[in-house]
Formats: sequence, C-alpha cells, structure tokens
Amino acid sequence: MLPIDSFSLQQHQGHYHEWPLSSLLYYKGQSLGIRIPGFVIERQFALKDCYLLLVNWDCPFEEGYEVIVLSHRLKVVGTYSFTPFLNSYLLSSISETAANRFQLVFNQNARFELTIDYPKTHWLSRTVRVEKLPARTED
Repeated sequence: MLPIDSFSLQQHQGHYHEWPLSSLLYYKGQSLGIRIPGFVIERQFALKDCYLLLVNWDCPFEEGYEVIVLSHRLKVVGTYSFTPFLNSYLLSSISETAANRFQLVFNQNARFELTIDYPKTHWLSRTVRVEKLPARTED
C-alpha cells in the first residue's frame, strides 16, 4: 500500500447544494473522462494490481465516503459507498492488515474490513467487499 498523489477531482463552483453528484476524475492532471461520486479524494494508494481511492462527499453534518478501485489501465473496476443517511463517516485511519485487506476506522471507533478482490479470483465475486467489525471496547 503505497500512498500516492496522482489523482484529483474536478473542482465545483457556486453553492454546495447546486453541485452535481459526481466529479470528473483526473490522473496526473489529465481528465480520464470518468465521473465518480464525491468531491474530495481524501486518500489514494497504489496497490500491486490496482489503485485505491477514498473519496469524501465533504457534506456538512453527513459525511459520506466512496471506495473506488481502478485498474492500472485507469478503468473503474469496483466501488463501495458508505452512505451518510442519519450517520456521518469521518475517516480516522486506514491500515493494511493483509494483502488487499484493510481496516478502515471512521469517527474514531466504527471499524470496517475492506477487501479488494482484483484481479478477481472468481468470475462472480465482488471486487470490493466491506464488513462491519465490532467496536473495540476499552478495558
């Protein structure tokens, strides 16, 4: 998991409520012609077989996150949405727990395991899987 700074998103003008629900994705300053949900790339990583982007909606009071997986050919191959309805997802940390397996922590204590299956091991398998983990209890 190598942190990178190669991707960026289209900047929107005007009032927040008038922004579109997706933004153009850029790689090293060049438009990919791909629109993805969200407004701010909070974290981005180069993995062995793909790129991982964590995109924030940057929405007051209801923060949402998108997990975007791109092939090295710069095509979206998997997504997952942390929808903010009646909740807020503020990323506290991300750590790699095994190859293509990560732990995401939101709001200091909401933990999720993110697994990326790319290239796919089975034709019917999902590229991105997320499982909620039990909250840690402090002794």
